[in-house]
Amino acid sequence: MNDQLAAFNLNNRVKMASTVRKTTGIVAMAALLNPLNSSMISVALLKIAFYYQISIAQTSWLILGYFLMTAIGQPVMGKLADLYGPRRIFNTGLVFVALFSLLSVWAPSFGWLVALRILQAFSNTALFPAGMALLQASAAVAGTNNGKIPVSATGMISFTNNITAALGPVIGGVLVYFIDWRSIFWINVPIVMLIMTLFHLWIPREQSSAAADRSVASWRSQLDIPGILLFSSSLFGFMYFLQSMKSGPLWWMLITAAILFGALVGHELRRENPFINVRLLKSDLKLLMVYVQYAGTSFVYYCILYGLPLWLQQLRGYSAKESGLILLPLLVSGIVATQAAVPIVSRYTYRRSIVIGYMILILGAALLLLVKSDTGLKWLLAVLAILGIPNGLANVGWQTALFTLAKPGETGAASGLFLTFRSLGSILATSLIGTVFSGKATTGSLHEIAAVIFAASLVMAAVSFSRKLV
Repeated sequence: MNDQLAAFNLNNRVKMASTVRKTTGIVAMAALLNPLNSSMISVALLKIAFYYQISIAQTSWLILGYFLMTAIGQPVMGKLADLYGPRRIFNTGLVFVALFSLLSVWAPSFGWLVALRILQAFSNTALFPAGMALLQASAAVAGTNNGKIPVSATGMISFTNNITAALGPVIGGVLVYFIDWRSIFWINVPIVMLIMTLFHLWIPREQSSAAADRSVASWRSQLDIPGILLFSSSLFGFMYFLQSMKSGPLWWMLITAAILFGALVGHELRRENPFINVRLLKSDLKLLMVYVQYAGTSFVYYCILYGLPLWLQQLRGYSAKESGLILLPLLVSGIVATQAAVPIVSRYTYRRSIVIGYMILILGAALLLLVKSDTGLKWLLAVLAILGIPNGLANVGWQTALFTLAKPGETGAASGLFLTFRSLGSILATSLIGTVFSGKATTGSLHEIAAVIFAASLVMAAVSFSRKLV
């Protein structure tokens, strides 16, 4: 009898461990939709501008709107997953990603396309927090890694995200070249169908998927609607101010955004369940710097990811496919650097990986300043390869720093905020690209971007040398 019981328990543990692996694979597949859609569009902006007869600066709203909704949606969806169950939120997110992606194909005007992309972004934000909650539940049932999400699982999901963000322009370039710009939207549908099929085949229904209290009062208390509105308004105001820089700065908009941000901070300090955990940031300077530096790293990376394809297509005359392929060294060196960062962080500290990354970034930005309209392709590919290295080294460093510094009971909130700051960095990059490339892309505009990247690199490197801040 004891032998039969032991065999049964062993078989059950094996099944549960298999479920954790399957859940990891599904969550990784679902999580790649966000970086894929945020980066794939970079090589399609020129085609979209031509189709709707608008300027390049106007197309930046497709990226700005996406990242604005991503910044807002991640913590909202995380709380909804807690209230109504991660399985329900995960499924709903997948359905609406497919729906809004498909509707974008038939957008009758540019305004409609922006609106549908924003809704697509909001649907996408459900997948990562709900997926991680599902993975946590699977790990708890299986008892793997003391009931916590295995390090190998988080590593796989993080690695998939980084690769997909870099590979997005290549995939987008191929789709736009061989089909058309609409394909970067409908391509989500078969991916979603595959994920949903595997999800329903592999993942068992949750024993208890939602909190007992689903009252309207509880829902409003958990979501912090005033905090969401203040955050959204202040961020939108700042974005609008940045967009106005080229034609004439709207300083009143910047002042309004600052006032709204001040009101947000005051409101969040008084909240028991804040949308942005200001108390957490206020109490730990090093953790705050993790977020700020990660936003800066994302800003630099997306400046390259969005600015270079426009310059390559408009000034150098490359096609969307060729522009995407030219960005491949950025991807390859980033992958290699990510792998190299793991032993560096393990043997030394996360600071070593970050400092080395920023030193290489300074070099890459300086070389980008030397790029001209007649610069040879081999030199350009070499510069891109150098610029991809810091992304891998710094990202691994900052993610390690986050989980090192965050308190055990606040890991979830800290992780959600981490993604929000990544979106903030991306928004700043998109606003800058929209301002600098408001007309036809020139080598001068590329050098303006390179100069900003160089200055940001110097500041981030200086901060990373301080043991009090990092």
